[in-house]
Amino acid sequence: MIAAVFAIALMAAAPAAGEAAAPANATPTKSAKPDKKDMVCKKEAVLGSRMPQRVCMSKADWDQRAIDAKVDTDAAQRNQPMRTQ
Repeated sequence: MIAAVFAIALMAAAPAAGEAAAPANATPTKSAKPDKKDMVCKKEAVLGSRMPQRVCMSKADWDQRAIDAKVDTDAAQRNQPMRTQ
């Protein structure tokens, strides 16, 4: 599961073959880097470890993550095999 998340993150971070990477001297826009006051940090349990990991994201990212988790859970629960009598 964790490997799948990292694979998706790597695919999203790497530019496609036809796309050009952003120039090194480009200035980041305000939307690309949220302010520190907009960041929310939470401690999350890590599978196989007793030490929690600190994860910091913007409020919008936390909200989107909750929505994605709900959608994934609902989809997994609907995909149950049909029961026969």
